Parts: sequence; structure tokens; C-alpha cells
Amino acid sequence: MKIQLRKNALTLAIAASLGMSGMAVAADTSSSIKGQIVGPQGNPAADTKIIIVHEPTGTRRVVTTNDTGTYNASGLRVGGPYTITIDSNKFRDAELRNVYLSLGEAQKIDQQLSELQMESIVVTGTPVLFNSSANDTYYGADAIKSTPSINRDIKDVVRNNPLVVIQPGSDSSMTIAGSNPRTNSITVDGIPLNDDFGLNSGGYPTQRNPFPLDALDQVTVQVAPTNAKSSGFTGGNVDAVFKSGTNEITGSVFYEKMTDSWAGTPKNNGKEVPLEFEEENYGFSIGAPLIENKLFFFGAYEKYESPQSIEWGPAGSGIGANETKITQNDLAEVRKIASEVYGVDNIGGADTQPQLEDEKYIIKLDWNINDYHRANFIYMFNEGNRTNNMTDDADDLHLSTYWYNKSEKLNNFSSTLYSDWTDDFSTQISITSKSVETGQISLDSALGLGDISISNIDVDGDGVTGDISFGSDASRHSNSLENDLTTFKFDGTYLLDEHTLEFGIKYDILDVENLYLDGSKGVITFNSLEDFAARQISRYTYSNGIGNNPDAVAAAFKRKDLALYVNDRWDFSDELAFSFGLRYERLGSDDKPAFNQDVLDRTGFDNTYNLDGADIWLPRAGFTYYMNEDVTIRGSVGRYAGGNPNVWISNSYSNDGFSRQNFSASDVTAPANILNTIPPEAIEGINNANRGSVSNFIDPNFDIPSQWTYMLNADVTLDIPGLGDGFAWTTTAIFTDKENTAEWVNAALLQEGDVVGSTADGALPFYDTSELEIMLTNADKNGRSIILSTGLSKTWDNGFKFDMSYTHQDITEGNPGSSSTGRSNYRYGHFLDHQETQIGTSSYETEHRFVLNLGYSTEFIENYKTNFNLFFERRSGSAYSHLTRWQNLTGGRFFDQDLIQPSGFGSTFGGNYLAYVPTANDANVLRYEGTTEAEVLAHYESLGLSGYAGGFVDRSAATSPWTTTMDLYVSQELPGFTKDHKGEVYFVVNNLLNLIDSSAGKVYTQDFGTRNTLNMDIDPATGKYIIGAPITSDYKFEAEDSTYRIKIGVRYNF
Repeated sequence: MKIQLRKNALTLAIAASLGMSGMAVAADTSSSIKGQIVGPQGNPAADTKIIIVHEPTGTRRVVTTNDTGTYNASGLRVGGPYTITIDSNKFRDAELRNVYLSLGEAQKIDQQLSELQMESIVVTGTPVLFNSSANDTYYGADAIKSTPSINRDIKDVVRNNPLVVIQPGSDSSMTIAGSNPRTNSITVDGIPLNDDFGLNSGGYPTQRNPFPLDALDQVTVQVAPTNAKSSGFTGGNVDAVFKSGTNEITGSVFYEKMTDSWAGTPKNNGKEVPLEFEEENYGFSIGAPLIENKLFFFGAYEKYESPQSIEWGPAGSGIGANETKITQNDLAEVRKIASEVYGVDNIGGADTQPQLEDEKYIIKLDWNINDYHRANFIYMFNEGNRTNNMTDDADDLHLSTYWYNKSEKLNNFSSTLYSDWTDDFSTQISITSKSVETGQISLDSALGLGDISISNIDVDGDGVTGDISFGSDASRHSNSLENDLTTFKFDGTYLLDEHTLEFGIKYDILDVENLYLDGSKGVITFNSLEDFAARQISRYTYSNGIGNNPDAVAAAFKRKDLALYVNDRWDFSDELAFSFGLRYERLGSDDKPAFNQDVLDRTGFDNTYNLDGADIWLPRAGFTYYMNEDVTIRGSVGRYAGGNPNVWISNSYSNDGFSRQNFSASDVTAPANILNTIPPEAIEGINNANRGSVSNFIDPNFDIPSQWTYMLNADVTLDIPGLGDGFAWTTTAIFTDKENTAEWVNAALLQEGDVVGSTADGALPFYDTSELEIMLTNADKNGRSIILSTGLSKTWDNGFKFDMSYTHQDITEGNPGSSSTGRSNYRYGHFLDHQETQIGTSSYETEHRFVLNLGYSTEFIENYKTNFNLFFERRSGSAYSHLTRWQNLTGGRFFDQDLIQPSGFGSTFGGNYLAYVPTANDANVLRYEGTTEAEVLAHYESLGLSGYAGGFVDRSAATSPWTTTMDLYVSQELPGFTKDHKGEVYFVVNNLLNLIDSSAGKVYTQDFGTRNTLNMDIDPATGKYIIGAPITSDYKFEAEDSTYRIKIGVRYNF
């Protein structure tokens, strides 16, 4: 009998007489089975019935082979077990039991039937819980549950993939294949869970993982899938599916707790950084039949609660783990002045204990309409919050009125109809509605306070000065956001001989209502406590919409995006399969930004372009070659687009250049009600304003950013003498060439005559304008990536398993696009000239990454499992750039609006410019201010930058320290109240390495991929540099990630 073996899929145990293979398809909500049935002589067994039964629900699907003996069954439930009966009226039947299917996987099952007089074939398989390669990874429900997850986050699961890196910090941003976290896609049961607007660096539309982790049935990670059905990302796609109810009532209840009593105290340079926290997590899940074999219910609920820790407090107060330079006496004096001089009794406190909460649940109904049609309905809800803008350093004490509550409320509805119209033709029709409301409200906002900061406070006269900030911070003065996404999808599959043709249409409608107006309550700066007492304001700014109406700058627009695709999966032979696809995407919108004639006059560009009509073709091609039983080779080439945040588009609506007006005054005496009342002259200034503000717009010739990705992969099954057989070795090479990368330029500088000079060395131009017309355009240079990954895995019958991998990345980029605003993306790129794209090592590159997963399952107590799972990661740090911090050291020029100008008015701040490294007796240096040449040269020597002497450092010339992560999960089953019930106790140790060695496991990062080296100015007369004092800032110490934390949980399964 002919046997075909495909070992790269889930059910490896069916290898005895069954060939199985998988070709990854698009982000999906189901699985499929396809293959060819032949007779004893290898001839096609036409008209053979394939009876597929999902045992837990009785869901039944029957297809018949065509004239070539080929069949296809799509829209199947994920998981299993399935029983597949091959029913022939000419040959001996065959039965396959315990077949398990994975999400989005086209599982190939070929079978050669025997003569009638031969004995029937029965093959039994078992599920593989975890399967990983660089470009395609699968995780089952048990693997999800046993992942050492401290935050109950799907990111803790997918970080096992060699290409997925989770960054430290509260946002836990996720990079896939070295991409910007904003360019990834996350879908669960077809519901898009991306941050569509693009404000959250964590990638979710919510503060935390948006769904109960116990609700997940399967998770897959895909990079560069060949099916044209996939899109919406250039990094990677995380796809998952929720559990469904079955004919049995099953469920679980859990409770988890983590507290600082079960954690270490992190130390940075020998100094302890105490942590105070207490977190509780609890929830349940239940699945049940509503009508046996017909209608099923599944639901899951989870709640997270934690008092948010206060890390900083006034010196001597005992508040927080760290002391600021502000003392209790300093704070008391500020309170006194605020009350007696301004009549404001409440300016906030330092000891307010905010509460962090997160509540989420899902409800899923599955309906077996008949043998040929089934449907589901899903509702998902999540609401969570986090208090932001709390004090985070010793210099500036933020009182509670300066804090704000960031909240999100997510509502999702989704329904899908799966229909099998004939043996050869099936469809999926779905509709999804997602609504996200984002709130950013200052604590005690009803007080009406503006943004107030007081500098250089030293009541005790000990020479230690600090700052105090209170009132609503400027960015929260007028801030609201709601976006609604409705998606319609139709997907069809048609079997034509050896070709599986897929085609479909997707239509997205995105409604955005965004109001962002900073400074509409006034921003007030006092240079000293004495000035605060005397009502002497050093600078006052006020912004508002035309007519002093904040709603005048609100962005309200609707996008209507269309996508069409066709794909052909061709089983050319038993050993070779091809995939060819083509996708077309077209962006649409009827809403345009308000026209600004001044922008047209200054730049020559119309500011109303809204990407309506922008389109792109995305071709894909791939192959799978089964060299023999043990070697499979896959390759692909494809163009990918998507993942760019809509906030970049929203900037054009919110910043049209005239709807917002600004008022400012310096060195003035303020009225007594200035802290919570806008002065009449400021209101009048807005009403009479005749000068435009900063504008943002999109280049009318803008092309949709995309990338070409080339991938080659080999999966090999190895036998290693002395260690066993069945080792799975996978190696992947990926090359990506980016096209039309997003870039931001000041369009006001594209006209001739704006450059009026330069520095003495000619490196930095001087511009004779203060206009900022930020245009989103395409870069004239693009980055690329080269990724090599190899991994080895094995599971033994004795319960031990391991998975290990090494990945090397070499990634370059232009503008990283790390901000939500056009101005920040322009200002804070790592460039020498912000008008020119400069290619350098990507901030998202992880040059070296080692990953090891160890698992062991046994029964120390008979019939009750004990599980151990260890995750280990060792990776290199992120690249960052050394910068100059421009300061007005002469009063003769200013560095403002991101431009260097040889004039002496205005402010003294600016954007990112790469650092200049002088030589001894440098002719381009006029003098040293507040430092010496020797000190500066020694400073650059200590930073390892002496090799750049006489010029500017390269972009991304340094990397932050390596990071080591080791997390442990241990669980023990216990008897339940009945025979079929089981209890479970478990614990997770986060940063086990630090528990073993208190000096290990520390995490250091470099904020925003930059580091200031020294202060510098430019003499306007000569263009020479004036170099100020060196800056000795260090890496950011991630305290929570740098110590061990233990979470303890209990669970009851029924």
C-alpha cells in the first residue's frame, strides 16, 4: 500500500499509513482538509465519500471525491478529535480517528485504498500541543494554559516564536520579524483586535490583553503567508480562535494573586528600588450544549484588580519607594500660596492611590444548521483603565491633579456563516462590528485647572531644587476619541481537479471621531516659587479652535476600504505543491480636510488629499516540495501592505493650519484667577488671530507603503543516535525589501531660497523660515531586512519536551514612525538633516536571540498530572543613536520648530540631531561653554565614539545591554469533588534567574532609541559650534522587569 508522509503538521502519530501536510493559509476562523484518494493501483478513486465527524459536537461533513480522486472540506471547526471515514463502494474502507486540525491550516490527507478482501484500515492519532518554526507557529489550548504568563497575555504565548520579541515595560510592545509594533495584525475568531487608530504602543485597542486568556482554543503566528487572503500587516499576523461549547458541560474557575511580598527588591547600581504592588486576577469559563448536536454555548469572564503603586513622593514624606528633590516643606509652601494668592485650595496630592481595573468577557454561540451549513455568533467586551503621568523621576513632582485616567471600552460583535453548497464549492460570509471608546481624563478635572509648573523650588535653602507640576496636563485639556470598524467579508473555495481556488472580497468601514487640542485650559510656567507668590508668569500659552471652540479642531472622518483577492493552491504532484495569489486593495473616503489656501501658497501642495483612490496590487507565489519523508522545503515571494495607523491620517484633519489658533505671552503679571480661568486677552487673542498654526497633510502623490518578502524554509526530521528519533529541525531565511516607506518632511522648506547658510563645516543648513507644514510622503530611501533562524524541537514519550532556536536579524530603516503625530515623527527621527531620509540600523532589530523552552509532564500522584514549563530567552539590546541636545548658550540664535535659524528670538528647544564629536583643536568649534575640551573628548572616549572625531556619529551606532529572561510555570492537579472534576494549584516565577542570583536578570532600555551626549549651540556669525557640558544620562532601569515576581493561582476544572 502506498503511504505518503507529511511530518510538519499537527498529527504526527497518524504517520503509520496516512500522509498529512499543511500549507499555511490566511488569518481565518476555521480549518480545512484536502487530499487525494486513490485505489490499489494508484488510479483516482472517484465518487468516494469522505465522512468527517467532529466528535465533541457531532458536527458532520460529507464530501465526495471528483474525477481526479481529489476532495476538499473547508470551514471545519479547529481542534478535534475528528473521525474521518473514507467510504468507497469499490475498495476497502478506511477510518482515521483522533485527527486534530489547526487554525488556518489546509491539512492534506491522502489515502491509498486496498482491495475489498483486505482488512480495513484504522489509524489513531494524537494532537501535538506545540509546533514552531520561524515563519509559522501553532499553540494549542494546553500549551496556552501552561505558558509561564505573568500578565495572562497572548503575547506571553507567542514570544516562543523565534521572530516574536516582547519589549519590557507596562505596554509590552510586540515586534515580529523586526517590524514596527504598529504594523502587526491580531485577530481572534475573525475579529480584528489591532489598535486601528494607533495611539497604544502595546498594539491592542485596550490597556491589557482584550479577552480572557482561558477562552483561547488555538493561536497561530504567521510571517509572510503566501495566501492572498492575508493582509493588513507587514510585520506578522497573530491569529487565534475562541473555544466552542460541546455536547458535554465543561468549564473552569480560577483565582490568581501576586504581591510585592512574593517578589524581590530590584537594585540599580547598588541602590535598592522598592516596589509596592498587589494584583488579583479571577474568572471562569463554561461550555455547554443548548440543543445536543445542534446549538452550543461558550462563555468566559476575567477580572483584574490592582492598586496602582506610587513610585515617587516628596522627600521625608514616606510616600512611594523613591524620594523627589521636592520636600514636604516645598509642597506645603506651594499649597499655601495657591490658596492664599490664587484662591485654589485643592491642587492635588502625592499620596492618592489610583485603582487599576480590567474586566473582560466573551460569549460564543455555535449553531449546526444542518450537515451543510453552520454559523456562529460572538460578543466580546473589555473595559480597563490605567493612571498615567504620575511622577517618574526625582526632578519634577507631579501632583494627582496632573495625573490622568486612560480608559478604553471595547465592544465587539461578530457572526460567520459557513456553507457547503456542493462537494466542490463552499463559502464563508461574516460581518464584524468593533467599537472602541478612549478616555483621557485628568483626575479632579472638574476643578478646571490649567497646566501649571513651578521650577527651581528650594524652601529649605539647601541648594537642592526641584519642580512641581499640577493641574490638568496640556494634552488632556480637550481629548476624546471613538472609532468604529465594521467589516464585511465573503470568502469562497472551489475545488477544480488538483486546484483549490479561493476568492473573496472584504469591505471595511471605519468611523473616527477624534478631538485633540492641547493647551485649551492654559499652560502656565513659573520660574521660581517667588514668581509663583508674586504672580509673575515666565510664559503663558493658550490654544483653541476658531471662535474659542475646541470642537473646531475635531477630526471626524469615515474610511471605506475595499479588498479583492484570488488564490490558487495547486497540488502539482505528490511531492510538489504551488500557491499563486493576487490581492487588490483600494482606499476610499468622501471626507476631506478643510482646504487651506495659505498651505497651498507656501508649499505648492493641496492639503485636502485623503488617500481616496489610493490602491495597490499584492501578488504572492509559493511552493512546497516534499523531498522525502523527512525533508520538506518551502519557498515564497510576496508583496505585503498594511498596519499603518490611522492617526497619521487623522493628523491632516486635526491640523489643517487655521482651525487651531495659539496665544502666548512672556514675563507678565497674572490675575489672581489665572490658575483656573482663561484671561480675556487670551480669549481675544484667539478671536483676532490672523496667523496660521502648524499644518499636517498628505502628499497628493503618496503611495501605499509596502514590502517584498522572500522566504526559504526547510523542515527536517532527524534521528540523533543516543538521544532518539523524530527531532524536528527547521531553518528559515527571510529577505525583505521595503517600498514607499512613510516619511515626514516640512513642505515649507521644499521651495527654493529657504536655505540661507550652514554651519562652518557645511553639515547643517540654516533656514530662513519658521513655518511648519508637515507633509506625510514617501521616503526616497528604504530599509531592508535579512533574517536567519534555525530551531530544533523534540517530544519524548516520558513527558519531556524541548524547543530551542537562534535568530539573527540585520534590519535597516529610515524614519521609524514611532509617534502618533506627524510633527513628532518629523522632529524625533534619528537624522542629521530632517529633510533627508537617513538609513540606519532599525530600532526594532534584535541582532541575536536565543530561545529555549523546556517542558516536563509526569504523575507524582497517580492520575493527577504535574507540569513544569520553563521559558528562557537571551537577546541583544536595541540599537540607539547618540544625539546633541541643542541649548541656547549665546542668546544669539534659537533652535525652534525643528529648524536651525541664525536669529535671536523665540524658544530654545528642538528635535533630534545626531551628535557632533570634536577633534582636539577643532577648527569647527568656536569655544567650550561650561566645560573644557579635555572633558568633552574624555566623555566621547567613554562612550566609544572617538572614532567619529571631526564629524557626526552614525545613526544607531550603539546598542542597549543584552537582556536575559527566564520564567517558570509549575502546576499540580488534585482530586475534585467528583470523579470527572479536578483541582489545580500552580505558580509562575517571572525572572527566575534573579531569584537564583539577585545580581542577574536586570533589564535596561534606551527610551525612544536615543541618548543625549552633550549640550551644543551654533554661533550665528561664524557657523561654528559652541560645545556645552557633557550629559551623563544612563540607560533606563526597568525595575519591575529586573526582579523576580511570583504569582500563585488555583483552578477548578469540571
